[in-house]
Amino acid sequence: MKAFKKNRVLMLLENQTYPRDFRVRREATALTAAGYSVSIICPAGTGQPFRETLNGVHLYRYPRPREANGFLGYIWEYGFAMLATFFLSIVVLFDQGFDAIHAHNPPDTFVFIAAFYKIFGKRFVFDHHDLSPEMYQARFPGGGSRRVNAILIFLERLTCRLANCIIATNESYKKIEMERDGVPESKIAVVRNGIELQNLSLIEPARTLVPEGKRLLVISA
Repeated sequence: MKAFKKNRVLMLLENQTYPRDFRVRREATALTAAGYSVSIICPAGTGQPFRETLNGVHLYRYPRPREANGFLGYIWEYGFAMLATFFLSIVVLFDQGFDAIHAHNPPDTFVFIAAFYKIFGKRFVFDHHDLSPEMYQARFPGGGSRRVNAILIFLERLTCRLANCIIATNESYKKIEMERDGVPESKIAVVRNGIELQNLSLIEPARTLVPEGKRLLVISA
């Protein structure tokens, strides 16, 4: 994959808040440390301001809609999120500016925002966190509606083909992107989600849990 010449990135996130999403946080801080200007649009968590700069990352948040309950609930949640994200993207465009959109799914509907900005020469990076069709089938009885599943596959395929490059979380996702979505291997990079070593510590165990003299490795939040 070719590196981008410019260095302003706009990340789109809907499924989690920031900095609670560890994968997005690691990517954003890594880009910032490498000299990129990073802006993120995401829902606001409890007590979080709608605008702030955190460790060099510019955050633009919108009120988080009530979590979806059923198919119509998902339409409301994602519809509201897409409108709020698009509005804030215009704010970011005139505030910090951006040269590339880095979209984290779900949902795969970020592709429509990315498609709009590609008209104006913006690049599109798709960070494939989850397989939306499989998540839908697992969540609804009997695998849900075939029509909805077909739409989700279409959105995934459209996203993958429109993206300038794809970040897959593992080799299995990479295989699906190549076989189901028709993406060439050269367009995909596998970036796994690992443990933050600074959050690891050794503690003395309770004798009733492990043999005497052993230690437990604990991951802090």
